[in-house]
Amino acid sequence: MSNPTSPPAPRPGSLGQRILKAGSWSLILVVGGRGLRLASNLIMTRILVPEAFGLMAMVGILIAGFGHFTDIGINRSIAREPDGDEEHFLHVAWVFKILRGATIGLGVLLTALALWLLAPAMAPLGSVYADPRLPLLITLSALTPIIMGFESTTYDLAARHLNMKYIALIEVGGQVLQIVAMVAFAALSPTVWALMAGMLTGAALKSGSTHFLFSGPRMTWAWNTEIAGRIWHYGKWLMGSSVFSFVAQSADRFVLAALLSTTTFGIYAIAQTWIGAGGMIISRISDSVGFPAVSEMIRTRPDDVPRLYRKFQSVIDIMCILAFLIVLFGGQTLIDLLYTPVYSEAGRYLAILSVIFLTLRFNTLNGLIMNLGHSKTMMIISAIRAVSICILLPLTYHTLGLSAALLVIAVNPLITAVYTLSVLRPFLGNTQIRFDMLWLVLTLVVAGCVYVYA
Repeated sequence: MSNPTSPPAPRPGSLGQRILKAGSWSLILVVGGRGLRLASNLIMTRILVPEAFGLMAMVGILIAGFGHFTDIGINRSIAREPDGDEEHFLHVAWVFKILRGATIGLGVLLTALALWLLAPAMAPLGSVYADPRLPLLITLSALTPIIMGFESTTYDLAARHLNMKYIALIEVGGQVLQIVAMVAFAALSPTVWALMAGMLTGAALKSGSTHFLFSGPRMTWAWNTEIAGRIWHYGKWLMGSSVFSFVAQSADRFVLAALLSTTTFGIYAIAQTWIGAGGMIISRISDSVGFPAVSEMIRTRPDDVPRLYRKFQSVIDIMCILAFLIVLFGGQTLIDLLYTPVYSEAGRYLAILSVIFLTLRFNTLNGLIMNLGHSKTMMIISAIRAVSICILLPLTYHTLGLSAALLVIAVNPLITAVYTLSVLRPFLGNTQIRFDMLWLVLTLVVAGCVYVYA
């Protein structure tokens, strides 16, 4: 039964029109959402000390880690399966979401227990892991994935149909209320617990509102072995890919948390906040617009997919170049303007990490691989990245110092670029592959120049 209070389903239109509309709303969502997040970051840095951000960065990474470990691509299955928009499929997918959220919550709780037992004897003195507040912070954070597990799959249905308007409204509105909660709690207790209160508030508001603001069936517990088998068949390799992808993307924080002081790590977390803001704009447009659009074209007009990809990739390339230039030349000014002098070193970190934006354009290629159903190939790509960063980052830090380690973080995604291009060569053709290889070589040259400059 449809939700009578939900907005009407979007009228059919051409794929091009829907891509343009979805892209506009996605841009509003990312710019507005990230703008609010950065604004709250600026507010809270004037209330809290840097170590609070270091602690919450570890909490966030832990939840994200278990999220990747259990990621079977439920949203992607809804987007790509022919019956992904039907009621029975959405109900089964919702059950998967609930079970996944409970699994993540249990994993987080067990991690908190292990940290409470082992950290006093094993954690390096003065490191993030040695902070006595961390186990309790992690324990409370286990509520977040459990709450988010009840998020309605009509949210993913809206993304399948490129109906990003209500997704944007719910995300941005939720962040506004989350900021209000953080500031209110910080006024009462200017500690790291204010950040935790904001996180829990945001999760509850988003999960609850998805059951009222989207068109589609009401959620109910249902099971279908055939549908569950399809979701698992696609997701089992994607889950492996997600695990390695998380390691590749987050090993820097796990490793540096053990090597840097709590204050220095907190400053690094501030720099990563800004890098993440720019990266989220590019990745969100690629994932929320590019993936559903290519999925639909694969289902309806597979011969036109390479042409659509080239057009979409051109837009992503321009965004990557602009983001790189803005952060490289304006990062230090931004930090000096918006933060107190204690955070000034974050500007230098930003300059080195700016190279990350030039590597993000290869994520579109990885998305195309997943669209084609090659989730096993994506697992191999993610595994190579994970192994390389875990070996190269600590080795570089101990031999060449923090600046060189930051450069390794920035260019590590390129280590699989040649393999990715070789996989897609039959699909995209030699001309596109040659252009991508040229981008790879130039990015490495630019990275060397940035390292010397910074």
